[in-house]
Amino acid sequence: MFRLPLVPTLILALCAFAPAASADDGATLLLATARAEREVENDLMTMHLKAERRETEVAKATAAVNRLMRDGLERAGRVPSIEARSLGYSTSPVYDRDRSRTEPVAWQVEQGLELKGRDFDQLTKMAAELQGLGLAITQIRFSISPETRAAHQQDLMLEAIRSWQRTAQEMGAAIGASHIFPKELQLADDGFPTPRPMPAMRAMDEAASAPALEAGRSTLRVTVSGEARAYGAATLRTLERR
Repeated sequence: MFRLPLVPTLILALCAFAPAASADDGATLLLATARAEREVENDLMTMHLKAERRETEVAKATAAVNRLMRDGLERAGRVPSIEARSLGYSTSPVYDRDRSRTEPVAWQVEQGLELKGRDFDQLTKMAAELQGLGLAITQIRFSISPETRAAHQQDLMLEAIRSWQRTAQEMGAAIGASHIFPKELQLADDGFPTPRPMPAMRAMDEAASAPALEAGRSTLRVTVSGEARAYGAATLRTLERR
């Protein structure tokens, strides 16, 4: 569900000028739903990498992972178009397969790194550079950026409302109503469409060309549902039983 300044104003205005409704005011309550949707190019890439190390001493594994993360964040921070942040950190004991020893034989330390941006070329080049340091790519996702989403949201809202109006008018005309009064409208969108995932990229030589990536498209949807009162509808006779 998204909220726009227009929505509360719209609902309040409709309610403020609504004729006093009662059980015998002659109005027919209409319930209608309409939707507007649009396919949009995915323009945001999110890439997850992982720094991991297994050592017999937890301090050595921790130091190695911290060093990789520090170097990765520092290098990504040099590129203004890339947003970088650290993710979850974990330390896990590693035991013998047969559990012949109660104490760990090694320690596994891991931490995630997220890179995000709209410049795909810069991101893939940075991924190759970080893999050269020892980080591994675990996931790549493509989605619609908040800026692009906002640019389409207003148009979709107006389109959905106009579609709802036509539907309510057609419903009223079908029962012979002379006029329709919208009583209440609610707007809803589909949230952020599920990002389009891609398999983890294979390790790349830092000097090698970055692989071609297809971002694809996502669908933005806005749904309008609400009530309207139809006035002046002709009385319908019941069908005669045969």
